[in-house]
Amino acid sequence: MLKAAGCICILLASSGMAYSCVLGLRMELRQAEQLMDLLAAVEGEISYSRRPLPELLLQLAANTPQPFQDILKQGSSRMEENKEADIPVLWKSVCEQFRPKIALPGQAYQILLRTGEVFAYSSLESSLQLLRLGQKKLDLFIESCRVQLAGKQKLYCCLCYMAGLLSIIILL
Repeated sequence: MLKAAGCICILLASSGMAYSCVLGLRMELRQAEQLMDLLAAVEGEISYSRRPLPELLLQLAANTPQPFQDILKQGSSRMEENKEADIPVLWKSVCEQFRPKIALPGQAYQILLRTGEVFAYSSLESSLQLLRLGQKKLDLFIESCRVQLAGKQKLYCCLCYMAGLLSIIILL
């Protein structure tokens, strides 16, 4: 009876681990899509509104989901405090502060870091070109993630269940 209860607990644990891994994959994809929306919003705000940068970031934060909302708010407040600061360096420090809350993979995170360079250019056209380049790279990354998602889900589920079954065999 005790071994049967142990087997059930092992199967539940392996199912939970598989679910957690798949949930992590989906969160990475969802946050990459949210970053794509943020880049499009930044492009629109830069193109059509002539607001000072801290106000622009606060306006973007009002319509942006977490954790990017916190990054924009923190970036705005730090830019207000340090008017003479180097904007890309300040943006990178804000992004690094919120890195534990962000589930973006390396390539998408680098695109987020490069977004700070957009705010430093004095030319509107060069800023827009940099944003469009980031959007193209992010779009390719999202498409490759979507293609790989189904295979990775199956792989993680198989590995977790096989580890659970191996543990059950060792238990018995």
